Amino acid sequence: MKKFIFIVLLLLSTCGVSFSQTNSTEITLAPVIKEIKIEGNTYLPKETILYKISVKPGQHLNPEKVAEDIRSIYYLGFYKTIKVVAEETPEGLVLKYILYEKPKVEAVEFKGNEEISTKTIKEKIGFDEGNFTGKVLDYGKLEDLRSKIEKLYKSKGYLNVKVKFEVEKIAPKKVNVVYQIEEGKKAYVCRVVVKGNKALKEDEIKDMILTKEPSIWRLRFHPELVEENLEKDVRRIEKLYKSKGYIEIEVGKPQVKQLKNCYEVVYTIKHEGPQYKIGTVNVSGNRIITRKKLLSLVPDLTTGKPYNPELLTAFVVKASREYGKYGFIFVNIQSDTKIDRKKHTVDITFLIHEGNRAKIRRINIKGNFDSRDRTVRRELDIYETGIFKTDSLERSIRRLYNTGYYDEVNVKPKIVGKDLLDVDIDLKERLTGMFSIGLGYSSVTNLTAMISLRKGNLFGTGDTISVSGQFGSKVAYYDVAYSHKWWLDRPQTLSFRVFNHKNEYTTYTSLKKGFSINLSRRLGKDWNVGVGYTISRTTISDIDPNATSIITEEEGTSTVAYISSRAILDLRDNRFLPHRGFMFAIADKIAGKAFGGDDNFYTVVVDISKHIYLDDFSEKHKIPVVLSGHLKIGYAGTYGDTENVPIDYRFYVGGDTTVRGFRWGEAGPVDENGDPIGANRELVANFEVGYDISRNLRFIGFFDIGAGWWNEIDLSTLRKAAGFGMRVLTPVGPIRLDIGYKLDKKPGETASEWHFGLGTYF
Repeated sequence: MKKFIFIVLLLLSTCGVSFSQTNSTEITLAPVIKEIKIEGNTYLPKETILYKISVKPGQHLNPEKVAEDIRSIYYLGFYKTIKVVAEETPEGLVLKYILYEKPKVEAVEFKGNEEISTKTIKEKIGFDEGNFTGKVLDYGKLEDLRSKIEKLYKSKGYLNVKVKFEVEKIAPKKVNVVYQIEEGKKAYVCRVVVKGNKALKEDEIKDMILTKEPSIWRLRFHPELVEENLEKDVRRIEKLYKSKGYIEIEVGKPQVKQLKNCYEVVYTIKHEGPQYKIGTVNVSGNRIITRKKLLSLVPDLTTGKPYNPELLTAFVVKASREYGKYGFIFVNIQSDTKIDRKKHTVDITFLIHEGNRAKIRRINIKGNFDSRDRTVRRELDIYETGIFKTDSLERSIRRLYNTGYYDEVNVKPKIVGKDLLDVDIDLKERLTGMFSIGLGYSSVTNLTAMISLRKGNLFGTGDTISVSGQFGSKVAYYDVAYSHKWWLDRPQTLSFRVFNHKNEYTTYTSLKKGFSINLSRRLGKDWNVGVGYTISRTTISDIDPNATSIITEEEGTSTVAYISSRAILDLRDNRFLPHRGFMFAIADKIAGKAFGGDDNFYTVVVDISKHIYLDDFSEKHKIPVVLSGHLKIGYAGTYGDTENVPIDYRFYVGGDTTVRGFRWGEAGPVDENGDPIGANRELVANFEVGYDISRNLRFIGFFDIGAGWWNEIDLSTLRKAAGFGMRVLTPVGPIRLDIGYKLDKKPGETASEWHFGLGTYF
């Protein structure tokens, strides 16, 4: 047998590949390949290698094809060198592919990092141990990792950091990778200078950029110099100038000068140019929405005001959203500008192609394992074969969340034809059945035991049934309630409740037994109205001999029967833990002998709340902060021969749902012993700042102000408190835990109060 090796020059030097022969004699006819052999492969099966080889036994040897095959094998990433050896035999040519495998990484180490821990480095750069250890050595990955470490350090102010890696051989095919980090000193900014600015003040520019100088009153003592922020600052300065109409702005490259122990950063405005104003504003192609309505969406888009390029984007976004409310979700809006360099004006034209309304072909509901399909569909404000409107979609999502049965509602419209959509609704159901038992404490009830059995979305119908009890030395509550949703297959709820409540207060004991029936109905898209009837028998006993006459007059047993009504406009995105939206509610009760009771009185309560989610106003950073405000006004009176509103139907200001930091009723009228006697006028305002830790957990800080009065309103007696707390969303609703501190503590009062409650009150 004669053995020889072909020499073929391949442009594969970067692959570490060779294909050679020992003879340089010229061959006129390429030999036929008899067999292909693979040697040196331990990482991959032989079949995988053969799959990458296009030349086959029985074919003539083609060096170009062999070269391509070598490339294919090399790109698998497991080999540092590949050689092909040809042996001539009487039967034909035998091709041997000899593979020299890369070593595998045994471990990755970090050395020299003192200011940033190894754990932090791994977390910040997204280091996954499994992508390196046990894998073949990949210098590209190692360099990418080195670059990420360096970038991390520079983002922390270490401008002179040096990072390199070393590959240490520990076995024939095993290596360790060690990253050596020279952190250097941290770079701090001691001065920021802006030059060449005439149109804008230096402080206005400094407020916009990310690089800051020390400021004691802002608690900024040693601001870091972050290299990547310098280029961002240039773009921010340009954006600021352009927002004021200076569209010719030119900003030079920031200059960084090292001083003794810190750095000075200088930003130079090379050219401000003149201020450009908005000239004419034209809108064409609009048929459904008037020009006046469209331009009112962006008030600053007015002739004579400074031209800001971002106004064009704002108009396109808001106008598209407005068209979506009418079903024109495929609307195409383009903007065109004409700059007059002499007059320093910019004429704007918006070209609108409205297209056709989008229709819904099919609504697909997934994830409703407990809920019946019709239970979900009846909450929707969109319908199959109907027009797809964005505000109707948002309302549908809000309604589903407000049922309390779903943790997540994900909606994905998808185009299935010309002007035709399918809407996929993917639900994640919440645990709606709950048995709970526990202990609670408040300044009113002292230590109490609580037991409750509640099942929401009963049999997937949306109905709710609950049985609960609360027992302690001062209270004994029993409640049974049932709520039937979509009674008579209409958007209305019929509910029943039977109750037995006993409270032992400081100066008297109240025992109330009764039942109620209520019917509520959705009115229009967002309103909910309801009426109800309640009758209860109340016994006031064990009155303290020293109690005020307002309380002693209530001694004995009486029947209270009243008709109630309410109207609610609820635009909150989630009534259990809202982020955004508005709620207005007005409720009244009118009790009288005509309804089966002994007393003639009435109450009216107005509730208004507003929630603002700051993340809606942030384009770059997540701001999970909710600003909430609530106003409650209550008025009660009597008619006929009734002198005072019954004690259990008065307003008690102070406590977990009114002014926190005060005991129940403490912020309203009290007798000479300091015990609450109730009010017939109330005014309460609550302000909260909430921070979402997770989807179901929120920390809050709050400020409350309010008071209750007996007939005469005196705003100078408003009580104030502040504090903090948390909200935990559970299957039975949010749990509230707050501590409030009095800001106007009076002698004899406690400085603070803890509050625990279930549910939301605004």
